[in-house]
Amino acid sequence: MTFPKEHMKHALKLAKKGIYSVAPNPMVGCVIVKGDQVIGEGWHVKAGHNHAEINAIEDVKKKHGSTSKELLLGSDVYVTLEPCSSTGRTPPCSKALIKAGIKKVYIAQEDTSQEGLESLREANIEVEVGLLNDEAITLNTGFFTRINEGRPFVTCKIACSLDGGIALSNGESKWITCEESRKNAHHIRATSDAILTGIGTVLADNPSLTARIENQDFIDQGKDPLRCVVDSSLRITGKEKVLTDGHPTIIFTNKLVTKFDSENVSTIAKPDDNNKVSLKGLLHHLGQVGINNLMLEAGPILVDAMIEEELIDKFIFYMAPKILGTGKLNFSKLEGSIKNLGTIALEIEEAEVIGDDLRLAITPIYNRNEVK
Repeated sequence: MTFPKEHMKHALKLAKKGIYSVAPNPMVGCVIVKGDQVIGEGWHVKAGHNHAEINAIEDVKKKHGSTSKELLLGSDVYVTLEPCSSTGRTPPCSKALIKAGIKKVYIAQEDTSQEGLESLREANIEVEVGLLNDEAITLNTGFFTRINEGRPFVTCKIACSLDGGIALSNGESKWITCEESRKNAHHIRATSDAILTGIGTVLADNPSLTARIENQDFIDQGKDPLRCVVDSSLRITGKEKVLTDGHPTIIFTNKLVTKFDSENVSTIAKPDDNNKVSLKGLLHHLGQVGINNLMLEAGPILVDAMIEEELIDKFIFYMAPKILGTGKLNFSKLEGSIKNLGTIALEIEEAEVIGDDLRLAITPIYNRNEVK
């Protein structure tokens, strides 16, 4: 016999199939069960297309034909997010479940912007909420960060030596981490909606900031993330790859200009009181245009500024078994307001060996004034 938790795990696995294509919507998976038999399954494939529940119902009809109506009647549904109750680009899923005669709906995570729970209960459908809730929250952290805070979830990727070096201070830069780490970093790019970097990185390295992964789902469904460049004084020349390769890029400056504006490039003024780019204003803009997950790949100046304003939600460190010594450029200088030991604590969420390197997923805990 398969227990409810196993069905919800399956629904969460299905939801992840939309990782490259559903933004700005959340990833959602759905499994329909009659007795102990899975009779249909579906996931949200792409924004503007059918939601997971509709796809699961259609899957039942496709697989079981003339008996599908009888099978759906009195069945159980496992869905990773509360069914929608409003009509947007697609019809409400709660009404579809009611019409199908579903007996019970297991929901991993509530969606406070919807009234799906109320609709189902009013139709005398039994509802159970919270099954594998933590896993469901993790799945759509970026979406709910944007909904609740008006900005994307920010992941800062740092490739460095054991002593924190990202390059040599004489300007020489070369690969520090191994090939496996670089492939993993490209996976993070592919699952991000946008990448943020600074003009210093663009001028020094002329990066493409595109996702290069050998994944057929990404090739078929995904698209390269939006590139975002912080360039307060507009030092960019127009010859850089991020402006000439045809992929979309936004340049954030301190004043309104249209010098580089084209079909794929736009400049947006977000000045702060010091005539630099307002990082909070930048993130608010990205939230408004539907960016759920933002990857920060930058040098120490921009990383420090993001840390000081407490705008980084997670760090991914790729640490190579190398020591660069005194002639290195550190990933962070922390020369601003962060001066005291313990001001920021780092909680290690994951640690794994990847190739020759150590990969750490770390959550910063801001405003911790006491070291315990």
